[in-house]
Amino acid sequence: MTEFVQKRKFLITAFLLAMTFCNFVMPLQAISSLHKGYQDFTIYYTAGLLLRNGQASDLYNLAAQYRMQLTFAPHVPIRKGPLVYNHPPFEAVLFVPFTLLSYWPAYLLWTALNLVMLTASVMILRKQFSEIAAVCPLFLGLGATAFFPAVLGIFQGQDVILLQLLFVLAMVSLDRGRDAAAGAFLAAGLFLPHLIVPVVVLLAAWRWRVLLGFAPVALFLGAISVAIMGWGGPLDYVRFVFHVEKTGSGSYGPQVVPNLRGLIADLPGLSASGPWVALLIVASSAAVFLMALRRIRTGRDSTLFSCSLAALTAILVSFHALSYDLTLLLPMALFLLSRAIGVTGTKIDAPTVLLAILLFLPPLYVFLLLAVDRFFLFSWILLALYLRLVLTPAPAEVPA
Repeated sequence: MTEFVQKRKFLITAFLLAMTFCNFVMPLQAISSLHKGYQDFTIYYTAGLLLRNGQASDLYNLAAQYRMQLTFAPHVPIRKGPLVYNHPPFEAVLFVPFTLLSYWPAYLLWTALNLVMLTASVMILRKQFSEIAAVCPLFLGLGATAFFPAVLGIFQGQDVILLQLLFVLAMVSLDRGRDAAAGAFLAAGLFLPHLIVPVVVLLAAWRWRVLLGFAPVALFLGAISVAIMGWGGPLDYVRFVFHVEKTGSGSYGPQVVPNLRGLIADLPGLSASGPWVALLIVASSAAVFLMALRRIRTGRDSTLFSCSLAALTAILVSFHALSYDLTLLLPMALFLLSRAIGVTGTKIDAPTVLLAILLFLPPLYVFLLLAVDRFFLFSWILLALYLRLVLTPAPAEVPA
């Protein structure tokens, strides 16, 4: 190993250690707030309690959600209404067992499970994909802990780490030729449909048998929702999501979403609710989606490449995409890390190193999220990553 390579690895290790430290400073400083119920885990605990108490019909009743939250998180002065549970009915079942514990122990248990799932995701990726296996476990571990979206998802008690694990299992299944199994894993992630549905469409254009596993699992989850809330349950859920968006009960404004919607809606001189903005969002999203669809369906790229492009495209075209949703990009982030280290046998270039640094830069996330409340600007980084993937020349032949 040359002295230059050793210095580069030392610098990257130091950088990842510093970013990991930045990621864990915030949770340590906010322990008292976590005890009080400031974190997003509140919504899942609320849904679990409503089901356990026989109040399934009130699952999408804002007043009922708020009353329930006041029973275990009454000391959140910034909250004048409920922290809204706006996920499908079937996901609430997952959190019923957590309600057997009081709120704080339940949160700690879910956090422990999230850490296990994140570790499992990294280990599975390293075992299956040579592009990532070339990186030593220390770098991969630091890459995961330095990746702000994943750490924020765990800190908030979000469900995105579970989605990440399901996505990784789907990637592995595709790489092994088990397309139906991949579809089943993706369907299990329908608790975040705005991210999973675009991914399924893109990957099904490449491997149509994905739908053979996706459809039955999706129907099964729909049946659970009907069993919980009756035949109108799925429709009630859709109505509720639109109601929350229309009334502003959730934090889904264009300024916080790192996607095409946020980028276009915040262009100077345009009204966020005007018809021209809507037209531009639809047209740009269609163009981005179709370009990715065309690239993926050729089948010439590796599974890691195609799935990374599908995940990145889903975030860019989704209506809702918050900062922790970028956890879905962890496989791509680790691959960028391997490129920056220079262990994949490919030429190291400045754009790759720069994008890797920006993707692993917690101060940038915090600045855009808290200091200026303009996280939509992060979409420029995602768009640059997207163009880099789409415009990278594909291999001449389909890999074996």
